[in-house]
Amino acid sequence: MTKKEIEERLCQEMQQNIPDKDALWQRIESSLPEQPVSQPVRRKIHMSAGKGFLTIAACLVLTVAGMQYLKTNKSEHTMTESSAAPAAEAGIAEEAANDNAAMPEEAAEALGSAEDSEISEFSGMLNYQNLNILHNRTIASQVNLSRLGTDGEYFSEDEILQHTEFFIDVRILDGYQDSESGNMHYTLQILDVYGSDLNLSEIELETGSAYILEQNHEYVLPVTADLNLAYECAPQIEKTQDENLIIPNGWYTLMQSDTTPVLYDSYGKDDYFYDRMYLTQDLNLDLLIQKWKSL
Repeated sequence: MTKKEIEERLCQEMQQNIPDKDALWQRIESSLPEQPVSQPVRRKIHMSAGKGFLTIAACLVLTVAGMQYLKTNKSEHTMTESSAAPAAEAGIAEEAANDNAAMPEEAAEALGSAEDSEISEFSGMLNYQNLNILHNRTIASQVNLSRLGTDGEYFSEDEILQHTEFFIDVRILDGYQDSESGNMHYTLQILDVYGSDLNLSEIELETGSAYILEQNHEYVLPVTADLNLAYECAPQIEKTQDENLIIPNGWYTLMQSDTTPVLYDSYGKDDYFYDRMYLTQDLNLDLLIQKWKSL
């Protein structure tokens, strides 16, 4: 049975057991004081044996009246909240608008300061894509960088020079990534050799470095006696078409004069050098070769 059916059945049984229902209801109504809608009245009822039926009927009337009051009060409260919500939102919006209107200069200054902070990080830097080089990605576009790395070593100019057997000026003819090992394989055309003799016009180079050597770009590579890269943890020295060098900042000998910071292409989330590259003159390479020969 539902709640409503239970209430109806209870009322019917109570009315059947009351001898004079009309007289009873008149007595109950006359004894109840007039009550305001906004406040419920709590009545204290004393039980007695001679007035059992009257007490039950009075309880029922008060219960129904109380339920009706709660229902009415809840409805009024809901309507009040519903009407108050748009007003509150409007008040908040108006307050925010007033704050913005009151402090336009402070807000603009704060916003400008944040933008200036981001811009200043790379202020005065050249962009790699704007340098005088080819901007193809023939090899890089086919590479899965997640299979390559930077061998976990720190860049050390002195240590690199100690492992260097040749400095070779090369142009990248071709390159591909080995499907099994993930390593890069390059075909290099040798344009010049610095500080030593190497009677070869082309060599094959294998490396696991994530810093891609791009096709038709020119590099100056320090290589070991077995013609492997002397370092893999940073970008290689690259030549521009107007005879400048793009170098990582670890080459401090090459940075002794006329250097400009360069924002480089990023090669993975662990790339350390993308904002630590510099453009310098090709003439500084002589200083590095002289140092290498002196070791």
